[in-house]
Amino acid sequence: MSEVVNMRAPIPQERHLDILRKDNPDIDALLAVYPEEEAVKLLQNKEKLKKIIKAFDSVSIARSQASMVMTCHDGCPYKEICILKSEALAPYGYPCPVEKKIIYQLEADVMTSLDIEANNPIEMELLWDLIDMKLLDMRASAALKDGRLLQTVESKVGQNIMTRDELSPLIEAKLDLKKLKHSIIDAFVATRRAKKKYGTTSDTNSLEQMILRAAENVKED
Repeated sequence: MSEVVNMRAPIPQERHLDILRKDNPDIDALLAVYPEEEAVKLLQNKEKLKKIIKAFDSVSIARSQASMVMTCHDGCPYKEICILKSEALAPYGYPCPVEKKIIYQLEADVMTSLDIEANNPIEMELLWDLIDMKLLDMRASAALKDGRLLQTVESKVGQNIMTRDELSPLIEAKLDLKKLKHSIIDAFVATRRAKKKYGTTSDTNSLEQMILRAAENVKED
């Protein structure tokens, strides 16, 4: 049975969360990314929570040190597909829950597929750079909803107005971002090749140890 709440009386923030969890056992995935200070909005719109929880349910939660999440705002590139905005629950002024979910999933998936060591600061830095590039790429894609690759540019030559078609700046940005993403992936591949070559496979091995082993092999040669 749902707890009756008098929204006129001030309720401590932690009570908002307790009530939400009691009525919605599967809400933790949403609360993990929704600003706690705004939890009262969820409490006031409990009839919408099942739909929102279902939308968030498909992505697993992973710990993240990333700080590249954009702030929720009216000009958001995801505004046409954002479940929170369509249900009037977008937490304006706070980190975007959609991008936080994307970051969590990317971090978990890439760490698993590339066997990245969480205590390796160099590889984690590369991972966050890769996620950052992916987010920027996705924002550029969202801004290209009309699908136009070219833009018409006018220039004045004497008394004449000349027009020419140029590649859209967003397309150029996407191409540059893809190059950066591939360079980071190449760095991961190179690191793994070096690990295989110099026998550094345990969790305790670091890049510094890899370099030392390589130097020792050069001396022996």
